[in-house]
Amino acid sequence: MTLWLGEGLFFLIFYVLVPAVAAVVGRAAWMGKPKNFGRDMYFTSFVASIAISGFLMFHATEMHARPRSWEALLQIFSFLLGAFLFGVAGGCMLGIFAYGRGLSSLDPPAAQPPDDGV
Repeated sequence: MTLWLGEGLFFLIFYVLVPAVAAVVGRAAWMGKPKNFGRDMYFTSFVASIAISGFLMFHATEMHARPRSWEALLQIFSFLLGAFLFGVAGGCMLGIFAYGRGLSSLDPPAAQPPDDGV
């Protein structure tokens, strides 16, 4: 029974959570958000998040924590955080190619702050 629950949770994470997070980040990149990000920043975020994600998930699988201990909670949290960052990495990879493509020339320009004359 425990193995069945573990596999079900694993597939739920990698077939629902990770693609959902990647889709949200990719959609934001498609719309050109955040404004201070560019293709180079999405690439940097991809590399950083995939490295941290790999470290966290590898560390969680090699932990061998006892059930019903604080170490088991740490193991689960590490794996979930790594999976979330894996989704962020996928979205940043989409952002490298899709950044700003959803913007139209018909979109109004961003509001400029008033000039103080200073």
